[in-house]
Amino acid sequence: FINTARGGLVDTKALIEGIRSGKIGAAGLDVYEEEGDNVFRNRSNTIIESVTSTLCSFPNVVMTSHQAFFTKEALASIAKTTLDNATAFANGEELTGPAVVC
Repeated sequence: FINTARGGLVDTKALIEGIRSGKIGAAGLDVYEEEGDNVFRNRSNTIIESVTSTLCSFPNVVMTSHQAFFTKEALASIAKTTLDNATAFANGEELTGPAVVC
């Protein structure tokens, strides 16, 4: 099972049941359901008991914490889109990049 879209799209408890039962052989997650409560907080002195920590305990689950995109090619594409949009904006042109939010 692979999810790189949004954590909330997955019923995490059902995913855990599927892994435990063997119906799901493995999972790769770049996003997870509870990420909003745990991102950008120092939790180094806290024992987190959650469905996310349960997923992390399985040897057949890989969680990349929004880092799966972190390749040279992806970063070059992001930089190019950003610069193209900034140039278009400065020239009064319409923004047409793949990730334009107005």
